[in-house]
Amino acid sequence: MPMIVRNLSKSFNSNKILDNISFVLEDNDKVCLIGNNGAGKSTLLKILNGDEKYDSGSINYNDESIGMLMQEIDIKDYDLTITCYIKRKTGVENIENKLKSLEENLNDSNMEEYGNVLDLYLKLDGYNFENNINMLLNGLGLDTNLDKKVKELSGGEKIKVLLTILLLSNPDIMLLDEPTNNLDIDGINYLENYLIKFNKKMIIVSHDEEFLNNISNKIFELNQGKLTEYKMSYYEYLDYKEKEYKRNMEKYNSINEKREELKSRIKEAEKWSNKGVNKKKKDNDKITANFAKEQTKKTSGNISKLKKELEKEENIEFKKKEKVSFDVNFTNEKGNKDIIINDLVCGYENFKTNKINLNIPFGTRVRIDGKNGTGKSTFIKTLLSKIDKVSGNIIKGNEVKFGYISQDTLIEDNDKTIYEYLTYGTDEINNGLLFTVLDKFNISYEDRNKKYSKLSPGERTRVNLAKLSIDEVNVLVLDEITNHLDMEALNLIYDMLNSFKGTIISISHNRKFNEVLSPDITYNISTSKIEYKDNLKAKILK
Repeated sequence: MPMIVRNLSKSFNSNKILDNISFVLEDNDKVCLIGNNGAGKSTLLKILNGDEKYDSGSINYNDESIGMLMQEIDIKDYDLTITCYIKRKTGVENIENKLKSLEENLNDSNMEEYGNVLDLYLKLDGYNFENNINMLLNGLGLDTNLDKKVKELSGGEKIKVLLTILLLSNPDIMLLDEPTNNLDIDGINYLENYLIKFNKKMIIVSHDEEFLNNISNKIFELNQGKLTEYKMSYYEYLDYKEKEYKRNMEKYNSINEKREELKSRIKEAEKWSNKGVNKKKKDNDKITANFAKEQTKKTSGNISKLKKELEKEENIEFKKKEKVSFDVNFTNEKGNKDIIINDLVCGYENFKTNKINLNIPFGTRVRIDGKNGTGKSTFIKTLLSKIDKVSGNIIKGNEVKFGYISQDTLIEDNDKTIYEYLTYGTDEINNGLLFTVLDKFNISYEDRNKKYSKLSPGERTRVNLAKLSIDEVNVLVLDEITNHLDMEALNLIYDMLNSFKGTIISISHNRKFNEVLSPDITYNISTSKIEYKDNLKAKILK
């Protein structure tokens, strides 16, 4: 049965997020929900899941079950084992306890209840549940002891557990908000293939373009509160929108040219009309005066006709795409900006990386690869002296100046305002520069006094990117910075990658990001394998 949404509206204060939207989600529809940050994507998913109230309209999905991907694990569950946590969140733990209680006191009066509970257990494939947990987690790339506590997992490993909960819950309608965030390449590929074969209705929000294109068969576009549906794949949608933009631009230019021509003809006619009036007034010859009068009458009629024609011409609005660039405040002071890493071991009490050996000449692009939980972010934090090394050496040139953005966008001093955070550690900047920097990342200048800690993860990442436009840096260290960003912000990042002249050290599982990065060195922290672009090995190690 389809999910039918009619005339759905939702406002926050006076801001209308969803404005009378309607759609039908058919069987096997795999919908890509797109729109800029703040367009209402997450709000719509929360409304469909019953987590957010709506102002008006209706949602009808009969008795079908809905499941939504959780974004984080509650700290109160951190001491649970992986198996226990998954069983609790899927409801299997409760069903097993109920079955056990009923079986111990089974009789005619509770036989029907027992049958209903058993049906629920069978729907979740309860007798094979732990095997299914293993199968999904292994497929997603989490090969670990299921008795391990949740608090011991990395960010990417937690996402895999949350995905496993959703998939094992087997809902009729699946809502996926940024499912690829923090997943490694193996995990993304497995999830992609799993969802392609998964014959259920789903709505997906993601900024991984390849992931969207490979899965979706329909597009819902949210823009200024309105929803537009496109029955096509994501890449077909992009092609259609580009062609639509060109058509609208040609129409706009054509109409404007015609309007300007009419305005010019009206102006010329009015000039001749004024000449006729003046001639009539000063000329005593009766014939000449009558001729001028007649010509003025004809010209006035022509002006009226031209003005009516101008009024008939459509005066359309068209917003031209402006090329917005993002430049890191690059500093290229003379001095050594190379980084040499010898036999470095990173980690803490229960975890240590393999020995890391890397030679990173200035201007090199390095991608740190490896499965979730193998120490990629730990290595980055060690490189930046945010945590102590276990052993080995990091030799940084005397002019190395880091610019860092982390997947964990919170800061230690989270009482700072946006303005205080952006200007911390820098010389005083003028308000004009601050306005320009904030505007590029869709951050309102009026919001500069908001607490940084109160921002969403996507907003915090935007502020961090804005800070790179102010700080003087020559080495960018980027840890999963594409998470939570819309396509507009991602395109700014891709432009930044193309233009930055310094060193870039990056962790990312976004396929387009890595393609644009075009790394000189790819270092797999799990296997210590190093891959060099083209014939760079001899040059780098000389």
